[in-house]
Amino acid sequence: MSFFKKMMAKVGIGNIDIDTQFHTEAFIPGELVEGVIIAKGGSVEQKVDKIYFQIMTEYRKPSPIDNEPNRMVTETVVIANILLGESFVFEPGESIEIPFQFVLPHETPISIGVSKIWIRTGMDIDNAVDPSDRDNIEVLAHPHTSAIFEALEELGFYVHKAENEYFPKHNYYLPFIQNFEFVPYKNSEFSRSVEELELVFYPDENGVKVLLEFDRKARGFSGLLAEMLDMDESHHRYYFSADELEEGTSAVANQFRGIFNNLLGV
Repeated sequence: MSFFKKMMAKVGIGNIDIDTQFHTEAFIPGELVEGVIIAKGGSVEQKVDKIYFQIMTEYRKPSPIDNEPNRMVTETVVIANILLGESFVFEPGESIEIPFQFVLPHETPISIGVSKIWIRTGMDIDNAVDPSDRDNIEVLAHPHTSAIFEALEELGFYVHKAENEYFPKHNYYLPFIQNFEFVPYKNSEFSRSVEELELVFYPDENGVKVLLEFDRKARGFSGLLAEMLDMDESHHRYYFSADELEEGTSAVANQFRGIFNNLLGV
């Protein structure tokens, strides 16, 4: 019977079962994530070599097939690997609660748009199917990014679309960026001059870097995000410090007003 149970555990039957429970329902990049893993031993004694988390999402990229140049495919990507612990031994049927905490990476995209974000909990077990648990999560904007959203709202812009887009860059370890498309409300301040505003945010503990480009209605200028990101012109790249962001929505909106007027040649 013991041999039979070991063989069954190798294919995942009677293996360790895990359930990850978080203390909060929503998450913010750069802040602490806390919770507990509930693990129950299977039908035989098993040694766990390590327990880890993977922060994961999806992004869209052009099809690699030559005759499908216009088709987009979805790729899964690991944003971060987080090692929780090593060398646990589970007795048959034993239940263990493993508390954890880690900082959600600043690069984690926001839960806006179609791309899901999830945390995968995994265990490495020799000679057995590794148990895992997947939890979809809601990621809210970092406070520094929220300040930018609020300032753009005051200027009459709203988020029209948000998507994780393929963008391999030599000095950035992820193969995608989260691109936000803003559109001005009808009869708002920039509704006659701006068709669409594209932004990428890179928040950190000291502020947020903003990359932007827009389509200008009357001038026939098409702003392409990929081209903009490859350019060295500083007028497309801005950094808002935490002190600037703390001055309030109107102050940040005034800074953007000046940026837009400058780029529009007003």
